[in-house]
Amino acid sequence: MPPLSLLYLASFLESQNREVRIFNSDCLSEFNRFYFWGYNFDELYDSLERFQPDLIGISCKFSGVWPFTQRLAAILKARLGNVPIVIGGVHPTSFPEYCLQSSEVDYVISGEGEQSLNLLVEAISRGISKPPIDGIAFKDNGVVTIFPKTTYIRQLDELPFPAYNLIDIEKCRKLCEGDRISQLKGIYFEILTSRSCPNQCTFCNMHLSHGKEWRARSPENVISELEFLTRKYGIRQFSIIDDNFLLSKKRAVSILQKIISADLRIKFITPNGVSAKTLDEELVVLLKKAGALEISIAIESGSDFIRNEVYRKRITKEEILRSVRLCKKHNLPIRAFFMVGAPGENDESVQETISLMKQIRIPSYINITTPYKGTPLYEHCLKTGLLKEEDCCSGRSIDIRLPMKNSKDY
Repeated sequence: MPPLSLLYLASFLESQNREVRIFNSDCLSEFNRFYFWGYNFDELYDSLERFQPDLIGISCKFSGVWPFTQRLAAILKARLGNVPIVIGGVHPTSFPEYCLQSSEVDYVISGEGEQSLNLLVEAISRGISKPPIDGIAFKDNGVVTIFPKTTYIRQLDELPFPAYNLIDIEKCRKLCEGDRISQLKGIYFEILTSRSCPNQCTFCNMHLSHGKEWRARSPENVISELEFLTRKYGIRQFSIIDDNFLLSKKRAVSILQKIISADLRIKFITPNGVSAKTLDEELVVLLKKAGALEISIAIESGSDFIRNEVYRKRITKEEILRSVRLCKKHNLPIRAFFMVGAPGENDESVQETISLMKQIRIPSYINITTPYKGTPLYEHCLKTGLLKEEDCCSGRSIDIRLPMKNSKDY
């Protein structure tokens, strides 16, 4: 699926009478059970030739794809000459100066981009190439100017629904058929009912994209989108990608009750996780009845010290065990996320994590603790020499496969 961010950007621009096209350049191919990811340049060139854009936007969702984004920008600049290129996403938001200095990109939009991109398009249409816009960065004669992101959209209900009209639904359907990871089988759409999370765990840099204040759409607005997508496209499966869907129990209850009363008959998952702090029996019952195929909880560590003092999750073991018991009681599938390799991690804390995994007996996924720009964990790793910023800027070292620091215990 194209990034939901692109669909929101496109719909906002369309609402301002801009002509927009989306090209999903991801190309996944399989050979002897190996998967290869890249670009279909023939289709891309053909699309650009027909549309003749005044501005090209590229989404760089993850640091690991920055080298691809960098190369794509160079290829497009060489082919299209004077057409400006703007990029957005987590990696450019984290390292705007580096991305501008090391690529053919003309502009970086930091974080939430609907308003900033629209103002940039307006400026370019008026011949203003270096506009002072909130959340914009650009280079001028080799010098980078950055206007920090300070404003965010407070009334999310005022945003138009994502521009699914601009994508090839049948192509997406075929891509989803080959998805072996998701619990959703067949085509599904992502839906975002809120932005940001106020918890500020030490490893999470969501605030760089969405700010530190949690902002939510109304239950009525969420249901309107679900009804629209089921009616217009026949979509019955959704991935709710909020970072904290259950933060407001009152709002979550209302959304789930409205899904049930509207008889939408949908299925959904929460791949980014929900908090064990807010999960109670009423919510578990409603999640199951509304169509949840599975929920995820982010436990991160079986060690109280690592989980609450290092990661600042503020979740007790009792809350974790209660959440798992409730889900099992009501036959709601649940999985857990864990990390290992945090500063202060040792054999004892790793064994505590293993013990908790054995105790809860649910599917559990373990990742290596990774320091991301804008987090206390990142600053600690820089200060202690565990990490070099230039390695993270390049996108070569951000996907860590081994703990950052060797220990006698692990």
